[in-house]
Amino acid sequence: MSDRWIEVADKVWVRRMEELDQSLGLVIGEECCLVIDTGVSADAGYAFATAVRELTDLPWQVAYTHDHFDHWFGTAAFGESAVWAAGDGATYLSRGDEQRKRWAAKYRGQGREEEARRIARSRLVPPNCRVNGAVGLNLGGRTVVLRQVGPAHSDNDMVVEVPDAGVLFAGDLLEGGAPPSYGSAFPYEWPQAVEYLLSWKPPIVVPGHGDPADYWWARTQARDLAEVARLCREVAQGFVTKEEALAHSPFGAEAMTAALERCEALTPPPPEPAPPAPAAAQGPPPPVIVYDLFDYSIDMTR
Repeated sequence: MSDRWIEVADKVWVRRMEELDQSLGLVIGEECCLVIDTGVSADAGYAFATAVRELTDLPWQVAYTHDHFDHWFGTAAFGESAVWAAGDGATYLSRGDEQRKRWAAKYRGQGREEEARRIARSRLVPPNCRVNGAVGLNLGGRTVVLRQVGPAHSDNDMVVEVPDAGVLFAGDLLEGGAPPSYGSAFPYEWPQAVEYLLSWKPPIVVPGHGDPADYWWARTQARDLAEVARLCREVAQGFVTKEEALAHSPFGAEAMTAALERCEALTPPPPEPAPPAPAAAQGPPPPVIVYDLFDYSIDMTR
């Protein structure tokens, strides 16, 4: 599969990427456009920016759905612009530097030296516009809603709603073609967040990876996310074994294992037992005093 555009609604586009089967977004208004995520590296970002210019020459703004590297390492190609995200810039930079090292090493281990170099030389561009709650962004004749969500797939998820077109860009809260990633997720909260997002029944749902889909596909995945959460809870409570959970996971054993491990990592340790009370000084037991009082008289002459 080569990179290609899919127009899912009027002036709402999805860029389907060959690398990681990713879906990037573009929403075009009358005065500016919104770019949703930017790709795995600066090189991928330059290719994406060039493709955007094939569709519009309007000024752009950028939105990050979350801080995983494949969603924002390409932003340097977009120059000076507003960059919206639910997470703060300092956290993006610290996590991004760690991810850059880890993924460059991973690609080298796979013999993909050129991909490793592309990630290693990518300049990280942190967000400069913070989203707390929801922000309505006027693109000129069209308003999109940037909505903070979570914790769910990560601790800084954000979605983009295009109400006039009935489109929801869900980021990695929903995945097409591959199981959801639980590595930094919150398995118990994730299905609740997705159910909330789907409450307006968007006809078109764009996952972070995989092809655009519809509301009913998204509802099916929300149900499966809830089943994973239920299995995690039952394993923690001892109602089912880990092996039973792996065998009955809707997303397969690998994703279920990651979800269980993540739940364990998020569970606080049990409280330390209270120290024993100091022993009383040894000695004879205190005396026991029993009061047996009679304060009445009986007149036997009556």
